[in-house]
Amino acid sequence: MKTLGKFSYVFALSLILFFVAPLALSAKTMYVKRSGTKLMSEASSKSKVMEKLGKGTAVDVSEKSGKYYKVTAGGSSGWIFKFKLSSKAPAGASGDADLLGELGGRQQVAARETGSSSSIRGLSPVSEELAHKKGIPEDSINAVRSMENYKLPEGDLDRFLQQGQLGEYAQ
Repeated sequence: MKTLGKFSYVFALSLILFFVAPLALSAKTMYVKRSGTKLMSEASSKSKVMEKLGKGTAVDVSEKSGKYYKVTAGGSSGWIFKFKLSSKAPAGASGDADLLGELGGRQQVAARETGSSSSIRGLSPVSEELAHKKGIPEDSINAVRSMENYKLPEGDLDRFLQQGQLGEYAQ
């Protein structure tokens, strides 16, 4: 009887380790892509905002529910819309210019789309030089520079996403 008791104990412990250990080890570190990312109390865009996290904040992901990850940052736990996180730390100390990423998460550009995607990023010195060589009017080049420098007022992007049911507000 003692042998069966030891076997049952070892078997039960093995089962626990088999199913529980992966959960404990599955916490993955990810990084906040954009300053002002909301840490929510529930996995819903309509839940209470507990705090806003800065770009590059490391978070430990412990669970996924639909489009949200349950995370721990510092001493706080909550939910973040999955497209607001990256597996790699973002470059630069600040930089909230990834408006396209806000609309749908990670943007993938096919080779045939690179011409138009370059214009979205603005004019590099090489692009500007090519524009001059091609005879693009200076006022058009200045218009692109003006668009590059445009910043949305605080909250406008969030209202736009909410009204259009985009990003974290998508149904």
